Amino acid sequence: MSLAVQEFSTLDHLQGGERPPELKGWPLVGVLPALRRDPLRFFTRVARQHGGAVTLRFGPDRVVMLNDPAMIRHVLQDNRLNYEKSKFYDMMRSVLGEGIFLAEGDDWLHQRKTAARGFQGCQLRRMTEAMQTAVDEMLARWRKQAAVEAPLDVVPEMMRLTLDIVMRTLFSVHLQGEHEQVYVAMTRVLRDAERRIWSPFVLPRWLPTANNRAVKDALASLDDFVYGLIARRRAAARSAEHDPESEGDLLDLMMANQNGRSDKALRDQVLSMILAGHETTANGLAWTWYLLSLHPESRRRVKAEVESVLGGRAPDFADLSKLTYTRCVLDEALRLYPPLWTFSRTAVADDRIGELDIPAGTNVMMNMFAVHRRPELWDNPEGFDPGRFDPETGDPRRRFAYFPFSDGPRSCLGERFAILESLIAMVGIVQNFDLHLLSGQEVKPEPMITLRPSGLTMQLVPLRES
Repeated sequence: MSLAVQEFSTLDHLQGGERPPELKGWPLVGVLPALRRDPLRFFTRVARQHGGAVTLRFGPDRVVMLNDPAMIRHVLQDNRLNYEKSKFYDMMRSVLGEGIFLAEGDDWLHQRKTAARGFQGCQLRRMTEAMQTAVDEMLARWRKQAAVEAPLDVVPEMMRLTLDIVMRTLFSVHLQGEHEQVYVAMTRVLRDAERRIWSPFVLPRWLPTANNRAVKDALASLDDFVYGLIARRRAAARSAEHDPESEGDLLDLMMANQNGRSDKALRDQVLSMILAGHETTANGLAWTWYLLSLHPESRRRVKAEVESVLGGRAPDFADLSKLTYTRCVLDEALRLYPPLWTFSRTAVADDRIGELDIPAGTNVMMNMFAVHRRPELWDNPEGFDPGRFDPETGDPRRRFAYFPFSDGPRSCLGERFAILESLIAMVGIVQNFDLHLLSGQEVKPEPMITLRPSGLTMQLVPLRES
């Protein structure tokens, strides 16, 4: 008898292909106890043992976990209008409200069209210089740290860098010490939201527990940050201090297209873009440095490619497409550790996915972490192999088997932005430093709403004098 059947009670194979097999788990709580112990291991094992689709009981809820690329494509693209954000995202509404990440219908489309103007190709070219400036300032800070041989806490450093880049490029703001405020507050609310999603019984937020008070303070901190940003832009627009370089940035576009919406709606839009624009990219970069520290040959190949293409200078927009192996390393890091590692939808009307009947109201889950590690889809799925993404010699990747930025019409609007800033950061760092993982660390993925390394302390080794 398989481990899954022993641990999760019976596996029901229903006749006629009308429904997927179902893991019932324990009375009342279903599979939640096993899931909470180790969500990543749980989902990966379920996908490997039970194939393209399996139903899981999350307390009173049933969720159909889709692990087959064709089924995932059906939900995200082919019949996308029949699927909306599931109720599990309600845990994030206290943070993001009705911003683009959670909005539906016409409201989502309005926000999407507005934001899309901020990520056009001409805008990305313009953003390259600001991204490079943020990287240069980080490297100057690191040189001081390396001079005293102080270890580097990589995760908050990547968070600071990507927040810096988002604020400069999308909101024309150079932060003065607010990075830690945002990092600490985001960490608190994301951990709380993830805990609530996988808990069968949660205490209401109004109870004055220590955790609820801390989350309330964190939300207040984020509100102060965002409302302050909006107020300063309005004040600048009314005065001679208005910065002409901010004209046409994403904040200007959002404010110009408010169309009678409240400042709370504007706050939701801004905070959604800040979260999506810096948290996920920072995690992807942190995992990249972790993997390169474990695979020195890949690190050497990245450095050699950067030197060959750039010869020690900073990249411009056109250079980045030539860094093919560097991009392969980033893609492989996102396969192994996708920053947004799972998401779910709810069927609006009855549907049929392949041979599966999906009644209206069914929650369906697509778990990137598990799909990216299915042996049926990937050779050596647990191994680090950037070559699998080589455009000339690698295996051709099928869409919906690899989807770290989601896919379909609701795919991440900032995908090109994230790739661009990641490559600029990778170039700047490998031109100036080696990052070596300090011994004795057990680096584990922390499955919040995003997938962070639990801790990642590295030693900075300067490569040359600047």
